[in-house]
This record gives sequence, C-alpha cells and structure tokens, in this order.
Amino acid sequence: MMFRYLFVFIVLLPFNSFSQVTHDTIYFSGKTHVKHVVKGGESLNSIAQLHNVTATDVRDANELSTRLYYNQLLYIPIYLNETDDIELSVNNLINKNSIIDTTITNIALIMPYYLLKNDTMFNNSKDSLEIYTSYYSKSEAALSFHVGVKLALDSIRKLGKKIVLHSFDSNKDSNAVKNLVYSNQLNDMDIIIGPMYSYLFEILCKRYGFDDTKILISPLSRVNTNIKKYPSVHQISLTNKVQTDIIFDYLVKQKMEDRIVVIYHENQQNLATYLKYKFKSLDKEIDIITTVDTHVDSIRRYFEPEQIVILLSRDRSFTSRMLASIGSIDSISTVFASESILSYDNLDITNLMELNVHLVSSKIIDFSNNYNVAFMSLFERVYGTNPRKYSKIGYDIIMHFCGANDVFEFKKLLNGYYENTNAFIYRYSDYQILKLK
Repeated sequence: MMFRYLFVFIVLLPFNSFSQVTHDTIYFSGKTHVKHVVKGGESLNSIAQLHNVTATDVRDANELSTRLYYNQLLYIPIYLNETDDIELSVNNLINKNSIIDTTITNIALIMPYYLLKNDTMFNNSKDSLEIYTSYYSKSEAALSFHVGVKLALDSIRKLGKKIVLHSFDSNKDSNAVKNLVYSNQLNDMDIIIGPMYSYLFEILCKRYGFDDTKILISPLSRVNTNIKKYPSVHQISLTNKVQTDIIFDYLVKQKMEDRIVVIYHENQQNLATYLKYKFKSLDKEIDIITTVDTHVDSIRRYFEPEQIVILLSRDRSFTSRMLASIGSIDSISTVFASESILSYDNLDITNLMELNVHLVSSKIIDFSNNYNVAFMSLFERVYGTNPRKYSKIGYDIIMHFCGANDVFEFKKLLNGYYENTNAFIYRYSDYQILKLK
C-alpha cells in the first residue's frame, strides 16, 4: 500500500489537488504554467507561497488588476523555465570529497502518511480515476516532505552512494510510534527523521536520544522543551528563541540608536524578559508592552512618530489583529515578526509591505543562492511543477546529512542537542520577500 500510494502521488504530482491544479501543465508565452483554482480564504500571497513563486509572477502572468475571487482560474508560471538551457550541476552540492563513501546508510523516515485512511478511500472508489484526485488531506505534509527526500536520494545514489530508505507511518498516533520504537526495527538505522510532531518525537528520544551511533532529526516542529537534553538530536525548524536572537543581533548592528518597542502575547513573557535583559546588558532601554487586547486604543499611547516594533507571539489571531492595529496608527513603524506569519493566509501582502514587516526565516528560497537554484531546477525538471510546502526541507535534510555539509548551521547546546541557527532576515517589498544584506 505504501509504495502504491506514494507512486500515485509522485508520478501525478503536477495534477493533484494539493496544488489545486485542475488538469495538467500548460505551455504558452514561451513558459510552462500550472493551473490553480482559487479557494475561499486564499490570497495572492498565499497562492504564490504555495507554488514557490512571487506574487508579482502570479499577478503578471494573469494580468490581475483586481482582487481575487472564489473559483477564479489562475495560471502559475514554473519559476525557472528560462534556465532550462543552463546546466546546473547537482554533483558539486552532494559530496565535497572526490572519494565516494560506499558504505550503506540506513535512513528511517517516520511521517503521518495515514495509510489506513487512504486505503479506505481507494477501496471505496468505484472509478480508478478517483485515486488521482482523492486522498486524505492530512497526508499532504508527509507526502510533500517525502517527495523532497526522494529527489535528494535519487541524486546522491547516482553518484554511487548506497542509501536505503525505510518509511514508517506514525499515523499521528502515540501507540503506533511506541510500537515502532520498541519493536527494534530502528536499531540498525543510522539516521532517523521524524516523527513530525514533538510529543511523538519525544518517544523516539527516550529510546535513542543518547545513542551516539544515530542521528535523530526533528524536521518540522519548533517545540524543543523536552528534547533539547538529548545529544543525538538535531532540530531543524528555528525555535522562537533562535529567531529572537537573530533579530537582536541585527538590531544591535544596524538599529541600536532607534526606539525599540516589544509587544508580546502572554504566552511569550519569558522571551520578552530575555530580550529586555539582552538589550539592558548593552545599556539599551526598550519598551515592553504586554496585552491580550489587540484593539488599537490599547496600544496607541505607546507609539511615537517612529519606532521599531518586535512582535512576539505564537498565536495566529493575536498576531493578525495586532498587525492590523499597528497599521492603523498614524506613525511610522518597522515590524519584526517570527517566521510563522508565512503560513498566515489571512495576511495580505499589501498590508505587510505597508507595515514594512521584517521576518526571520530559514525556509524562504533565495534565488541568489546556487544551491537553491539547483534545487528548483531539478525539482521542476523531474516533476514538471513547483515544489510543495515541505519538499525543500526534506531535500535539504538529506543533502546536509548524506551529501553537502553546509545546508544547516548547528549550535551544540551544553550537555544537549544540536540546534539549527541558519536563517536570514527578510522584508516585504514590491510584492516580493527580499533578503536583507
């Protein structure tokens, strides 16, 4: 069942409903496009992010002059069509040494594929064509990640490296993960990626977290409370503390003379206190505002004609409403926020530009980087469409731990795990997300 479903997903990637493509790829104006049907709540920004293109690309390709409407058909350009005649060598990104390691590497990938749910859907399908457009929606994250892993493994194997991938379904079920972990099926694994959710990943850590023959990778969760004590663990997603440190370092170097205001949600009090202490150690006083009320009248008195605002929140609703309130105040603010706002579909890119929003991210694809350009080109050549939500992360993990050694930058905590700190600050400008120099 596992191979059956993944084969359907991977082969028919350009056609599946995950990207809202209704039929197939379209070729016109010298470029390849995929179709996208606008769903309720989608914005130009969220659609562009889904397909890993810019909002300007979507706007220009469809000659948009008005807001989107429900069921509108858009044509999304495959970003790197113009580079088809350029030979982008992946080999240089895979192994820095001329000698290929021919020992076998066993990799376990533990993801919520929900195979039983999908098997039920397939068995109930009277028409075999329904398989191509119907699957359990919660499988999307795991499948998009798996596609990126497969792409990287295929590239590395062509160079002679021997890697065996073992896929396991966590089903987002603690009992399923416990049964797997204590069945000894993972004993011979060199690298274990997942489970995706932190409370399930902790089960894996309790068994193998101190095993120095293994690398345990937490691929997507930012939560590290119960796993940072395990020295075999590598956390990929940026924690809120790491993001805060990156913002702090930037402001110290570039904006130390500006007025700085920190607005935080109640669940981020410790982080706000930590930030205040860091600035105070440099004799810099900042204003700290805590509020559960996001109405503009509750924060207006804290604003002067110009300031930098650091918004600390993990709450989607709080962040969205607070950004709207800041934007309605008659003053000039530069807002620094966390990477999570990239997933907030309700935020319009025009408003983010007006607020001069800056964010820390390790996931944005920077096309000035040859590694990222090579990934995009390879993905589009193999699958005929743009990468899905977690495809790049899956690809990066394999390339870092089995091929190139510089995709991530890990900081080793004292008596603890390895934490990824490789990220940059970006800002919204001209309907694009640009990296600060």
